[in-house]
Amino acid sequence: MKIQKIEIKNYRSLHNLTIYPEDILALVGRNNSGKSNLIKALELFFEGSTRLINDECFYNHKTEEPIEIFITFEKISDWEREQFEPWMDEDKLVVGREIVCSGADSYTINNLAITKVPEPEWLREDVIDGEKITEWWSKKDELKINDLDFGVGLGTAKPTVVKWKEAAKKFLDDHRDEIPWEKERRENPKGYPGVLKGALPEFIHIPAVRDISEETKVTKTNPFGQLINSVLVKISGQQKDAISKQLKEIEKRLNRSEEGERITEIKDIEARLNKLMSELMDCDIEIEMAMPQLREVFGAAKIYADDGIRTTIETKGHGMQRSMIFTILRAYAELAHVQKAGEKAEERTTIFAIEEPELYLHPQSQRTLMSVFREIASGRDQIIYSTQSSLFVDISYFDQVCVMRREKRDERYESYPTQLSMQTMVEDLKARKGVDATEEGIREQYSNVFNPMINEGFFADKVVIVEGPSEQYALPIYADALRYNLDRNNISVVHSDGKGQMDRLLRVFSGFMIPTYLWFDGDKNSDKKEVRDKTLELLELLGDPVEKIEDVKTKLSDKYAVLEYDLEKTLKEEVEDYEGLVKEAKETLGPIGKPLKHRFIANKLKRRVDDGESSEEVLPKTIITIVKKIKELSYSGSILQKVGK
Repeated sequence: MKIQKIEIKNYRSLHNLTIYPEDILALVGRNNSGKSNLIKALELFFEGSTRLINDECFYNHKTEEPIEIFITFEKISDWEREQFEPWMDEDKLVVGREIVCSGADSYTINNLAITKVPEPEWLREDVIDGEKITEWWSKKDELKINDLDFGVGLGTAKPTVVKWKEAAKKFLDDHRDEIPWEKERRENPKGYPGVLKGALPEFIHIPAVRDISEETKVTKTNPFGQLINSVLVKISGQQKDAISKQLKEIEKRLNRSEEGERITEIKDIEARLNKLMSELMDCDIEIEMAMPQLREVFGAAKIYADDGIRTTIETKGHGMQRSMIFTILRAYAELAHVQKAGEKAEERTTIFAIEEPELYLHPQSQRTLMSVFREIASGRDQIIYSTQSSLFVDISYFDQVCVMRREKRDERYESYPTQLSMQTMVEDLKARKGVDATEEGIREQYSNVFNPMINEGFFADKVVIVEGPSEQYALPIYADALRYNLDRNNISVVHSDGKGQMDRLLRVFSGFMIPTYLWFDGDKNSDKKEVRDKTLELLELLGDPVEKIEDVKTKLSDKYAVLEYDLEKTLKEEVEDYEGLVKEAKETLGPIGKPLKHRFIANKLKRRVDDGESSEEVLPKTIITIVKKIKELSYSGSILQKVGK
């Protein structure tokens, strides 16, 4: 089973939150946006322990309002369905925990099930009893649903409770689609807590800071200990006997025995002690070496790593230690699938909740770990993680990203999520183009947009999409000259490698409610029709359609900036001694392309402003206006379309 929906109420900063995870869910957002609280809420749900509760867990410290955590599971295996059958809602399972403050530092956890029950109470197993049967039997002719007569199958004599329940079950099985059903919230149903503990997915939480020395101890409860103990359990009786026999042989050489030859050095020191003791007291002194049992030998297991020098894992760098933690937990997850007896136990899944997996890992290792995550999630397991690294999100997997924000609402701060579903993007394409897209097709489109910088947009408060590296290099420098640092204001400038991909990026960032500004060239003098057509297409998308390319003029609006021709021509018109700056760039840097040339010019102009010249006189007026528009930019709604609207 995998999580399809998470609903949390009144837990820490999560006042009323709903999230729809995919096989992988990346939580991104500023510090204190609620990412860790979401993972803690999941830990509380799966552990169901009051040790994880205190007054601070209640939203705004209002302990009179209970905490509620509901999770909807889907993709339920036959084994899981067998365990949860009484509480299933068709192909889904809705499980809840309600935490109630029952006094000072006293809390109660109620296990909740949301189940579908038949509307007529005479078909409900939990309602049927002797008193009710007497009442219903007196109105036997009314036990009907449309043309279906339940009373016909009851016979002529009043049934017992057992007989009535059997008749009700058969009636439900025969007419399931014709019977009206309703959803019911049930607290602590009979047998429910035990099933929750034994059949819900295994939940493994990996916090941002975790001590490897604790992880590599052999205990009954920690993952490494269970891995080692599982080996001990699987050793055959013959192998155990052979090891025990060898331990006995060692014992004979260390301790007194009628068999075997004891080590001379031990016998000598024992004899010396006895001689000296006999001068004081009459007794026999014996030295005995304690021999470990097989289980104790396993309990002393340690992990060594040889990366050129063989030492225990605790002595290695943080990157290797953290990688070892992931490795132990992956192996443990594989073990957890078969921890119960019987073949069907393999159906139990594992949910990994990982805080900042990028910690201590260099970029290549981060990419490798991300590929491992995808491999794990492609099977029965699920991964939820919080991250600050753009290498752990991907524009083509937008549906696996959840942007967390924290805002003041009704005088209180609360965290809320923003997600963009694959279905929303499929519907948008159908509304715009009349095309029935597939998930594969959408993903392929967005994988073509990828470059390493684009993913930064998910972490930004605002995004500026430009055509290429020239604008990406120069814009932050001009903004600095105007005393508006883009990084300090959490603004990302990403380039789309031409106009062709701009609309796709705009749709994604707009779908995540991230204020986004476009800056592109009109290219009205381009000899490429597809380039000119893309200008017209973008203007139409932005709500300012132009009939023909000849009508395109420079426009600096609140949502976008379009230059009549391109950046080069604009700078020639607006920068004094532009040609001289270009010449200086070539003399200083040698043969260079446009991006480095524009960065050089931007830096030279910024220095003039830093030296006291007026920014209004030195900097290009068009770029001054663009920076101003970016500074004032706010979210104005999604551009994604819906079918029929």
